[in-house]
Amino acid sequence: MPSADAIVEFTQTGKPPRMSKLLLLLGCISILAPFSLDLYLPALPAIAGDLHASAASVQLTLPVFFMGLSISQLFFGSIADHVGRRPPLICGLMLVVMGSVGCAWAPSVSVLTLCRFVQALGVGAASVIPRAIVRDRFDVAHTARALSLLGLIAGLGPILAPQVGGLLLLVGSWRLEFWVLGAMALVAAITAYFALSESLPVGRPPAMGPRLWLQLLTDKRYIGYVLPANLIQCSLFAYLAGAPFVYINMLGLNPRQFSWMFGVNAIGLLIGGRINARIVVRLGPEPIFRRAMLATAASGVLLFAVALSGWGGFWALAVPQFLFISTLGFNFSNGFALGLAPFGASAGTASALFGTLQFLVAGLGGAAVSAFYDGTARAMAGVMCATPLIAVALYRWMKS
Repeated sequence: MPSADAIVEFTQTGKPPRMSKLLLLLGCISILAPFSLDLYLPALPAIAGDLHASAASVQLTLPVFFMGLSISQLFFGSIADHVGRRPPLICGLMLVVMGSVGCAWAPSVSVLTLCRFVQALGVGAASVIPRAIVRDRFDVAHTARALSLLGLIAGLGPILAPQVGGLLLLVGSWRLEFWVLGAMALVAAITAYFALSESLPVGRPPAMGPRLWLQLLTDKRYIGYVLPANLIQCSLFAYLAGAPFVYINMLGLNPRQFSWMFGVNAIGLLIGGRINARIVVRLGPEPIFRRAMLATAASGVLLFAVALSGWGGFWALAVPQFLFISTLGFNFSNGFALGLAPFGASAGTASALFGTLQFLVAGLGGAAVSAFYDGTARAMAGVMCATPLIAVALYRWMKS
């Protein structure tokens, strides 16, 4: 394993950030979040059958996971601003190991749901702290670029996870997928312990906990980007909750075919992030973020229209959905960079609150898909259409 001295240190200079050992390491830690979300998606129908549970009860493991993430990120983000980035990151990764082992042994859907919550508590550290480390190193435009580069690595998660999940189902049961997640988290914890250097600035934030949360939530410079960006992200989690049942149960894809379809959509997301990394320093994150929201909303309207009509089968849904997912590559990194720009001293807490709101909204989106699921694509497409439209309206209202 590389030593801490081998990790390249960065400062907020005018040089655009490039892929480095630090970003590779943070990306490999961040990839735990999409793997924890996506690895078991092809197995959702199989889990329902094995545990004698309904599709709706198994779908609820996703919003419960999001709720755990939202709580976890607030806790780990605040702690990371005061004790450093490394200790809470390593503790969180070990919590992922414990939750994954519990999921692998779960005898019922209720136990599985509880252990997914525990797993999510740890995944929150792997999600929020790498972003805070990036904010420690760069200014706003370069933070957006660095996050896009980080997203190129973490973006492999949605591509690889369903593929790996489908392969694991060929050689074992869905429980094997959680053993793999536990092993990944253990390796990440050991690597972070030996190879990750501390990046917390010397100064401490002026407030902690609820006081600082309230300051951020009432600051228009922060909330004006946080809410629209997180509403956009909510549509992605509605897709995660609904797609397995729409494409496997309704349209008849097998888990392997679903994994390929899911991977193609993730490639679109990855391409969007790569293009964003190339243009954001030149054009700026604000205009890209604004125009990307409009493109996402237009794609959502098209997708919902197809779902309502019931016309065309697989390709009629898959094409607008690919366009929709691809536009998301321009949204999150820019919205995150713009929201955190004024709050370098409290980057951990600001990042945590950003992520907490993201997964609270995502949990509501996933729950809405579960509540309104009627055996068609209407519930999934409806949430994917509504959230970016609300985001555009909210962004324009706050700017006005």
